[in-house]
Amino acid sequence: MTTVIKPKRSEVALSIPLASSLEIGEMAVNVTDGKMYVKSSGNIIKEIGGAGSVTLQGATTAGNVTTNNIILNGSDLVFEGQIENAFETTLTVAEPTGDRLIYLPNQNGTIAMVDDALALSIVFGG
Repeated sequence: MTTVIKPKRSEVALSIPLASSLEIGEMAVNVTDGKMYVKSSGNIIKEIGGAGSVTLQGATTAGNVTTNNIILNGSDLVFEGQIENAFETTLTVAEPTGDRLIYLPNQNGTIAMVDDALALSIVFGG
């Protein structure tokens, strides 16, 4: 006869177990969210499974790389400088009307902007 092990569980979305409801090392599952939790010896509930336990910081630690495309669906890339402040550089895209491909040059340097090219054209009579 097989033994069925059933951890504490909830089917309420976004429900996280209270520390008082678990013993140290005991697991709980939120079936709706697909997340698993465990209580640490510090009386803290930690998520140990599910998409919420994966962070971008964790995924990029220790030089992790991917060979998959990274698809931003309506999102931008926002670059913060070395000093976190109110100023960022945002890379965004106009709504495509077809498949587009942009090549970055295989060299060191700064990418010129359209306004830079227009200014050079005016200065040098282009």
